[in-house]
Amino acid sequence: MKKSMLMICTLFLSVTITAQNQKVKIGLKAGLNISNLAIDESELNSSGKTGFTAGIMVEIPIVKNFSLQPEVLYSQQGTKSSFFDPDVTNSNYKSTIDLNYLNIPVMLKYYVLKGLSVQAGPQIGILLKANNKYQDNFLGYENQESFNLKDYSSGIDTSVNFGLGYQFKDKFYTDLRYNISYSNVFKEGDANHFINSDMKNRVFQVTVGYFFK
Repeated sequence: MKKSMLMICTLFLSVTITAQNQKVKIGLKAGLNISNLAIDESELNSSGKTGFTAGIMVEIPIVKNFSLQPEVLYSQQGTKSSFFDPDVTNSNYKSTIDLNYLNIPVMLKYYVLKGLSVQAGPQIGILLKANNKYQDNFLGYENQESFNLKDYSSGIDTSVNFGLGYQFKDKFYTDLRYNISYSNVFKEGDANHFINSDMKNRVFQVTVGYFFK
């Protein structure tokens, strides 16, 4: 046990010294989200919702070809859904669930070629806003309403990212990522608010950025 702890402490000390001897870069990034909420079983037809993401990134070299890249990002997520009952004339439902997060991913980057990296890492998301705007038409009677879902939400999203990144001249940056959440967005389902307890975030993200030297 003591030997293992000594090895772990030595490893962390080596990483810290290596990072201090390398140049840490700070940058800004922004881009597009295409998000959805995965549901195990539902009669609703879901489709991707577009949103904006932006924030700060820091690249910390560790050893040759490996870097850590922690980030703090504002992220617009959610989903669009619809329902149509073929047995009922003029009966349809459409909604948009808006979820705004403060996301903190920590990406491990491995440079396979100069400038090109494969990436993976965990992410914690802090929910800032949760709304559901819906419109339905039942037998010709239209109804529109907006629900605040913050009190029904879990508040914290835990997920993992996989992606590719590319840097040009060590300044200009772009990446593609896919985010898979393994925690539920909502604490419990509620038919009156059109939410399920097993909804999980899925996000495809494209960003561009710039590292300052």
